[in-house]
Amino acid sequence: MSSKPYIFLFLFSQMLFFSCRGESSHDTNFYFEPQSYTQQQWLLLESIEQTNVLTQKEKASQVLMTGIDGDTKFPLHLYRHFDGILPGAILLFSYNIAATPKKVHDYIASCHVAFSEIGRIPVLFSIDHEGGVVNRLSGVTSPLPSARTIAQSLTPLQAKELYYYTGLQLMQIGIPMNLGLVAETLTDTNTTFLSTRSYGSSVDEVTSFVLAAFGGYRNSGVIPVLKHFPGNSSTDPHTGATVLDVDRETLEFIYCHPFFTIMESNAPVILISHAVVDAIDPDRPFCLSPLGVQGFLRDDHGFTGLALTDDISMTALAGKGTSSADNAVQALRSGCDMILTSDTDISKIVSSIIDESHKDHVFARRLDEAVANILRVKLESGLLPTRLEAYARSRSGLSASSAYRTFNDDAFFAAKKRACDILEEADGKP
Repeated sequence: MSSKPYIFLFLFSQMLFFSCRGESSHDTNFYFEPQSYTQQQWLLLESIEQTNVLTQKEKASQVLMTGIDGDTKFPLHLYRHFDGILPGAILLFSYNIAATPKKVHDYIASCHVAFSEIGRIPVLFSIDHEGGVVNRLSGVTSPLPSARTIAQSLTPLQAKELYYYTGLQLMQIGIPMNLGLVAETLTDTNTTFLSTRSYGSSVDEVTSFVLAAFGGYRNSGVIPVLKHFPGNSSTDPHTGATVLDVDRETLEFIYCHPFFTIMESNAPVILISHAVVDAIDPDRPFCLSPLGVQGFLRDDHGFTGLALTDDISMTALAGKGTSSADNAVQALRSGCDMILTSDTDISKIVSSIIDESHKDHVFARRLDEAVANILRVKLESGLLPTRLEAYARSRSGLSASSAYRTFNDDAFFAAKKRACDILEEADGKP
């Protein structure tokens, strides 16, 4: 069993202990020697400190990833919709994407300004940009073929370069997170659902290309989200319940192997599927199962990053008679950190999370841990400054967050051209 979860729990408990003591920083330094901690551990300590000053409403809002209207500027009616709720992340859809990269950038910039009036934590903008049939940026960024096409026409090294230049384009328009990295291997049970979205049926080949995509995006500054852990069956979770009926050995060595490999490279975010995995928990969808997320993913395999649910409003969960609010609470309890939802009644979800945190101190601690994981990702990406950075930037008259970047036309189109060149060079090979 990995020791990583215990490092988190140790640091978390120590931070809470010292924050409650009210003693001087001199006393704290006696216990915390700066040279003895890694960058990741210090990011965690900073995220815990920033979590501790948030209200319960801010924490319950921070765990949400939701959608918004508009494609030119932040719509005024959304002030009423959010009503003091500042979501942790926004997922963009095709209807949010304007005709040019500059217009997309300006729309996102206007949203950042509006959200800064609602709350103090910068919002993370994301998109599902797999390529192939799942391409919400068609006509704006360079073409991105499906995973299968890339595996058939490019080497892993070429693919890494392609994803790097794709990532640079995403960063220029203001989208630092991509939910588009399918890390699943094609099998007899999931081909109908995944089809060309997977790199192939060879575990080794899939792992090689997932590593390439992960490395390319990370080098560009984009946060790549691996999905859908631990796998899916042939049923589309948008339309019905999905059951993954395989033994544990098959699950670990076929379905999960690419995920585990990337986890060794500190995968920041993994998207959790709605599949019922009989080998782990035959009674609950994986994203709602403590045996699945906390047990299998975190305790057994040492994942310490951010666990993001798939849309909790999908039929795979909604068909079980539970509400989005119920699912959100259970997903957090299971070990997930961020809740993706297309449900427009986000106030009900936030209220349910707050109520549960007041009733159950164990859940309240789990909520704190989830928020700290989210803030750590934002800190690492530069979206959220450390307290010292925020102070220094404010003294210099600068924005506290890197969310407010200007659009660099030359940099965007240079990256777009290079991505197109890579595809053309691959097509021209004998």
